[in-house]
Amino acid sequence: MGLNVNDHHRLNEFGLELLTEYERGPQDGSVPLTPGGAAMEPYICPGDMLTIGYGCTKYFGGMEVLPTDRLSDEASARALLADQLIEYEAAVKRLVTVPLNSNQFSALVCFAFNCGINALGGSTLLKHVNANRFDDAADQFGAWLYSTSGKHKQALRGLLRRRYSEACLWMGYSWTVACADDAVALVRERPPGNVGTDRVLSKTQFKDVLSVAQRFALPPLDDELVLSTPIKAEPAVVPIASKAVQPAPLPGPASAGTAIKTSASGSSEAVSVKPTVPAPQPVPSARPAPAPVEAVKPPPLPKDAAPASIEPKDMVLSKRFWGLAVTAVGTTNFLPRGVSEWINNEGNRELLTWLVVVVIGFALYKYGQRKAKTDLK
Repeated sequence: MGLNVNDHHRLNEFGLELLTEYERGPQDGSVPLTPGGAAMEPYICPGDMLTIGYGCTKYFGGMEVLPTDRLSDEASARALLADQLIEYEAAVKRLVTVPLNSNQFSALVCFAFNCGINALGGSTLLKHVNANRFDDAADQFGAWLYSTSGKHKQALRGLLRRRYSEACLWMGYSWTVACADDAVALVRERPPGNVGTDRVLSKTQFKDVLSVAQRFALPPLDDELVLSTPIKAEPAVVPIASKAVQPAPLPGPASAGTAIKTSASGSSEAVSVKPTVPAPQPVPSARPAPAPVEAVKPPPLPKDAAPASIEPKDMVLSKRFWGLAVTAVGTTNFLPRGVSEWINNEGNRELLTWLVVVVIGFALYKYGQRKAKTDLK
């Protein structure tokens, strides 16, 4: 069997960051979590499946998760996730027939990990990908926002945020700001008796999310071929606390303080900030005086070239003009009349007159052509 066009890909660091962000365990304290948020004990996910670690529905060796399974620490949770990802990476390589970049491959792996390999295989998303309609594929991620629980298929805002984050990764943009908890909205209507599918009344459109995400391009990876110039992220806008003008501080060590770190769930905690000491700046030396510029002599003019100060010769004063005028008059006026009278045997004076005019005009023309090259006097 030949190599697949995407066999060299693995889930990259941005895809791993997306998975560990959205596959955290329950935040209600029902199960213990690792520092990264992985569930150390099994729990029931919204899809009614026994889950452990970072959204893993299988234990080591591909065995079913049992209620007695346990993870010891963050390292074991990430090892289990890496073990499970092999199946989904292989599925994306098998299903996709066109070359992908690292971010596109990772976005599809994240999608398959959450929605399932069969869902990806029969999706319109995959059809757009294999047809090289990558923009249409990005828009298709947002259609997968339903979770089935019993007989009720419910639309979840968390799934919409996740799908939009995968679409941003697909297009090479950071999703942190564009898909923040308060940046994506979803209004739904449940069916009577919780039987059937939720009706989505309104939701944040992906084009609105994309307009924000385009300001924050993901940095290129070391082993990734950069196909286009990434868009630089705009600096964050810092609100002005007071209108009073404060004097600029002198260079020196900054005082220690605290900063506010916001978690994915929206809570805030104080984080200590170490003081930073700016490096001493070298004193610029005096700029040397510019070297004298030697005057450059203009190149000599050709012998037959007119000096730059000579104005163009007036056409009316040119002998060439009058020679052409005499020739034109003799040709257009005397020629038809002279030939007509000569044919009718009424005389040759008109024809001879025309010939004289033409000869004189041609002579004046040649003489004027030579004189036109001389200076105007």
